[in-house]
Amino acid sequence: MEDFIRPLVNHCASRPNTVAVLLIDRTKELLTGKDLFDVIIYAVVTDQESSEQSRHFYVQGMRIGLFMVDESLFRKRMLSEANAFQLLTGSEVLFERDHYMESIKKETVACDHKMRMGMKFAELIQSFSLGKNLFEDGHYLDAYDLLVNSLHDLARFALMEKGIEAETALWKQIKKNEPEILKLFEELIKSEEPIEKRLELLFLASSFFIYSKTLKGSEHILELMNEHEIWNYEMISHHPQIKLYGSSLGTLLEYLIEKELIIPIQVESAFNGIYERYYQVKKTC
Repeated sequence: MEDFIRPLVNHCASRPNTVAVLLIDRTKELLTGKDLFDVIIYAVVTDQESSEQSRHFYVQGMRIGLFMVDESLFRKRMLSEANAFQLLTGSEVLFERDHYMESIKKETVACDHKMRMGMKFAELIQSFSLGKNLFEDGHYLDAYDLLVNSLHDLARFALMEKGIEAETALWKQIKKNEPEILKLFEELIKSEEPIEKRLELLFLASSFFIYSKTLKGSEHILELMNEHEIWNYEMISHHPQIKLYGSSLGTLLEYLIEKELIIPIQVESAFNGIYERYYQVKKTC
């Protein structure tokens, strides 16, 4: 089989920004979930304009999917997805630069369940907060879309909390394990109330449900931030584990300040009359 796809593999490996090329032939069991293909070539690249690009091929009767994913997204997936280990162990490394996959495997083993939950909770807070802001600005359709996303994030977080791996039939799992979240989702999509009223009620109800998950969802970042008395944003965003929260980090910090789990502190800067904002975990946390 490798002979048939060798031109595609060579094409990826010859690019200077490619750090790894993986061959995946058990797609239904792996992280990608792209079961339209018989074989997947998964290329990890740096400095790519879009986070993921794909091309579809047909070779000797086989359906081939070529997926080029940005290295930062690939690393985040490996450290945050519950079934990432399947991808690492169920794929064949056809090419790697500077032992890249070896280092990823070591990081993945070291990444604990608490950290995965923290990253998923941060994604939940980001989608919910953005949706709520759009609702308050009167952009109801966009707010609806983001509330749907946040309820999906909430459902996946709830399953992670119970140690259950999310599957394709997410709401079937939620019905069995977290029926109250399913009820929120059904109220959003099935209610005959006007969209404005529906969103108002569901944002309120969801906020209470999310708040009940806050201590568990923020446990990872609060424990790390307890390592120092105060942090500036650069210190937080460059921490080896916290930086994996990515674009969700700033929104998460603001949410934790709102819930009084983190305290913002003004520290005098080198500029007259200007103070730098630092962050401190509340002592009771």
